[in-house]
Amino acid sequence: MQPSDEDREKPAWTLPKRTSTHGENLHISSFVLLKNSQGDSIVLLKAGSKHPIQFKRGKLLLPAKILNFGEDPWRVAVRLLGDQINGTENLKVNFVSMQSYLGAHWDIVFVYEAILLDEGKTLTANEPFVEAGFYKMSALPREQIAEDHLEVLDELGKVSNDH
Repeated sequence: MQPSDEDREKPAWTLPKRTSTHGENLHISSFVLLKNSQGDSIVLLKAGSKHPIQFKRGKLLLPAKILNFGEDPWRVAVRLLGDQINGTENLKVNFVSMQSYLGAHWDIVFVYEAILLDEGKTLTANEPFVEAGFYKMSALPREQIAEDHLEVLDELGKVSNDH
């Protein structure tokens, strides 16, 4: 059966309705997966009572930071490790993924990874975090991880399982 002239004129795909966002609704962030040398554990930080975002206090977070306008996501990833965790100097930071989420605001997330080869090194968290520790990727305490950080981890799981 041949398509009608009307059907041939319709595109086979549709684009979502265009939308725009204001600067206060756009969050561009760098996240770092700080892994152990075997690659089976990552560092999560516990947000303390001085964390600026109230609903994240007491939650586990990946090392992450929202970029200021014009900042390079890789440079922010390198800097945030030292700013948030003592004992992470001179680590090689590599790009892993870019993710995008549109909800109440638009999040664009650059994900990097770094490997901590000297696992005997003591990691300590800087304020507003109160602890830094390794957690097995296969047994993450999902209920303790901030929802938006869990989203980033879940999306990485989809990517690595698809390839």
